[in-house]
Amino acid sequence: MLRSRFLWQIYGAFGLTMLLSILVFGFLASSQVQEDARQQIRNGLLSQAAILKLIFTPYLRDAKTIDLQEIAALVEAQEARITLIDADGLVLADNRESPSLMANHKQRPEIAQARLSGVGDAERFSETVGQNLLYLAVRVEDGGVLLGYVRLAVPTKSVAHQLAQLRNRMYVSAAVITAIFLVFGFLLSRMFTGPIVEITSVASRIANGEFDLRLPSSRQDEIGEMALALNALAQGAQDRIVALTGSHDQMAAVLSGLNEGVIAVDLKQRIVHINSAARQLLKLEQEQVENLPLWEVVRISEICHAVDSCMGEQVVVKSTVRLEGTILDLSVLLMRNQQTKAPSGAIIVLEDFTDMVRLQQIRTDFVANASHELKTPIAAIRGFAETILDDPQMEEDTRLHFMDRIRSQASRLDNIVQDLIHLSRFDSPVKLPLLATVDLGGLLRQVYQAKSEDAEDAGVALDIDLPTESIEVHGEHSALDQMVSNLLDNAIKYSRSKEGRVHLRLSKLGETAVIEVEDNGIGIPDGEQQRIFERFYRIDRARSRDQGGTGLGLSIVKHVAQSHKGSVSVHSNGEQGTIFSVRIPVIGD
Repeated sequence: MLRSRFLWQIYGAFGLTMLLSILVFGFLASSQVQEDARQQIRNGLLSQAAILKLIFTPYLRDAKTIDLQEIAALVEAQEARITLIDADGLVLADNRESPSLMANHKQRPEIAQARLSGVGDAERFSETVGQNLLYLAVRVEDGGVLLGYVRLAVPTKSVAHQLAQLRNRMYVSAAVITAIFLVFGFLLSRMFTGPIVEITSVASRIANGEFDLRLPSSRQDEIGEMALALNALAQGAQDRIVALTGSHDQMAAVLSGLNEGVIAVDLKQRIVHINSAARQLLKLEQEQVENLPLWEVVRISEICHAVDSCMGEQVVVKSTVRLEGTILDLSVLLMRNQQTKAPSGAIIVLEDFTDMVRLQQIRTDFVANASHELKTPIAAIRGFAETILDDPQMEEDTRLHFMDRIRSQASRLDNIVQDLIHLSRFDSPVKLPLLATVDLGGLLRQVYQAKSEDAEDAGVALDIDLPTESIEVHGEHSALDQMVSNLLDNAIKYSRSKEGRVHLRLSKLGETAVIEVEDNGIGIPDGEQQRIFERFYRIDRARSRDQGGTGLGLSIVKHVAQSHKGSVSVHSNGEQGTIFSVRIPVIGD
């Protein structure tokens, strides 16, 4: 409060006004008091002169001798100088000096004035007594005949002493009044400036974001109205801030939940907002990018040029950006003010199309491969059938051979269709129903027994290694059976023709069941290991087709493993064999 400049301005103005008022009042009062004091002294001298006039009139009328001792007795208690003067100005008596030593007083100002008006006064230096005196003379008459003058005189220093005493009392009174009024003025100034200082402080804190502050509004004056207005302003600002914050938070939550990257820029292409998806797509490591130029943060010419075109031509710009193996779909839209419809910036939308492009390519390859795989047996069946129909005289052995080839190609066509049906079921967004608890040990033993004859016919040694403990998973028995069968079929087909060996193993690693199929066959080159799970992909197409493979077996293995919340991997050392590993979560305790 004491540091308030407004308080000291009000108090200073009040003090200065009061000081000037006291000075003016003091000057006027002092002049008036001095005048009143002189008038009072003059009246006193006039009263004394009237008394002396009565006393001296008989002496002047009868021409009696004036006894100076008697006069001295009359004025013994008086401080005034008494002078008796006849009508011609001759000094007859004086209580301070011998009349014989005094000059004629007829031309003295007070005597000349008394001769004309009856009473005269003057102030001057007296050569006789050697000091300033205040003179008052009264004309003495008898029956209209001028007898003489009675004159009284007092030293002006006594008058000055009286005036000084009056002035001192007045100065002391003025000082006391000034002190009282200064204290009262300070309290009064604080009473008026205190609420204003409080209002200023609260207004500053509200401006800094403390919108919940309120001022007491019990006063019924302008300050109370100001407090009410400020409270209403703070409440309105708080409501707007809450609404804006809620809207901003909702918008930020919506934008942060989008998979698409969104960047908003103003007319100067400074970043207003950027969501986390955009940061990830553009690989931005800088934390604070708001209010920075777009070209400084995003150093991709295609994006900057698209924003320039959008804001310059006021049209929607679409483009594709390739960034370190990632394909981004870019859209730039003009942002307009809701009220004026004037351009206010631009919205940049980025969407990762890499997976979509890859899936599109896989779909294209699948259609091409499926068409090719289906075309081959259909063409063979059609060719053999037409040959038989066109040659009724065909030998029986040849006809039977053609019929056997038709059956073989039909069987191959059926295998392809069945595998496609399985893949379609595994690709379905509806999860496989976990109908039962599957004992992987028992399932692998059944598959092992079913494939032992195939391995023996191919000249491959097949063995199995199962743990003593039971390993159970939630899953579909037929799907898991097909997965293991496909792995064993591949291992047997691609094992060495001599001394071929395939191992089927089951183990438990933590909470995961691990199924391994190992062979000592031709192996898989490093460059092919990431593609062997694609549909219809073959390392050696001619050999695979000759052995009746559809190119869908490993793809089915991958989808079955994933549908059971598991995974499949492959490890191969060139021509030294291959190990396929499938990991599936076991049933928890």
